[in-house]
Amino acid sequence: MADQKACDEYAAEMARRFDEFVRWARDNWPVKQFPLMESDFVESRKELQDILGDRLGAALAGANVDPAAGGPQYVSMNPTPWP
Repeated sequence: MADQKACDEYAAEMARRFDEFVRWARDNWPVKQFPLMESDFVESRKELQDILGDRLGAALAGANVDPAAGGPQYVSMNPTPWP
């Protein structure tokens, strides 16, 4: 199981690689009269934050749930039906 340190290292490495990718993409963009801007990657950065923040945090929290220690054994994923 992953621990907090492993998750933090993963997040830092993924963010570093994404920043490196953005630099490469901007430097090598073939249409020089319409260059890529930092703002072109805003939505991608939001998605990355979702992955590295909420999703990674939830996965880490879920990995630490022990049903024998009172954690949930079953979580219903079905919505409540209409009345």
